[in-house]
Amino acid sequence: MYGYASALAATLAFSLNAPLAYAAAKRGVSSTALVGLRNAVALTLLLPFADFRISHTTLLAVLASALLGPGLGDYAYFKAMQQSGVATAVTLGYTYIFTAQFFSIAMGLEGFKISVAVGAGLAFLGIMIALGGRPKGPGVLYGAVASLAWGLASALLGVATKEATPYTIAVVRSAVLAPLFFAFPDGRRIATSGLPYAVLSGVVGLAFGSLAFIYAISQIKVSATVVATSLTPILSQILDKAINKSPLSTKHILGASLVALGIVTTVMNN
Repeated sequence: MYGYASALAATLAFSLNAPLAYAAAKRGVSSTALVGLRNAVALTLLLPFADFRISHTTLLAVLASALLGPGLGDYAYFKAMQQSGVATAVTLGYTYIFTAQFFSIAMGLEGFKISVAVGAGLAFLGIMIALGGRPKGPGVLYGAVASLAWGLASALLGVATKEATPYTIAVVRSAVLAPLFFAFPDGRRIATSGLPYAVLSGVVGLAFGSLAFIYAISQIKVSATVVATSLTPILSQILDKAINKSPLSTKHILGASLVALGIVTTVMNN
């Protein structure tokens, strides 16, 4: 059960991270600088715990997961949101629940389980009801790219966790992404007013959230982890409404209930 507890902790961290990252961006921190800062913070906090016992093959898997997940995947997701709106980005991006399972099974990391597939279906239906919509516009392709990139990155983490510790994996990923994003043209555009939010985002979203996500994969494998963390986009909306004292809509309640049912289905039969 530690794996599921870790997955739910990652969900909460990712959900809290969303408003922090938004606040940083709103106050003058560019998207590329935000990625760089978050990874620099995570690297600083987690470096003392990494043992760096990692083979060349596993190192390649970690590097690829970093470039595909927080790199290409997040970029494509933000582009989909920018070009076609939140509904299209969430609807297509979160099909990674299925692509992650596909890649994990194709790589021989785990076998197909009907309970996990049913749980994923219920979770995705809940996301669709709460936040989704009919995919449309030029962002459709970006949404599909995000799904494939996130799915493959998650499966590669499954490969890496067979040998390396979650701390080592998290540190290597951040060590790659921090200098990479700082090197981009907007990578050092950081307004002082947005800096505290960017740092907090690094602490909550990466140093804690990503570490918990990687640990969950090491314990309960890829498919169960991505289903267990699928509540993230809805919980982000719920927390945002709670902070702003806005009433919850019926679709958010129904969607969250279906996602919870999907998680329970996965947990009880896995």
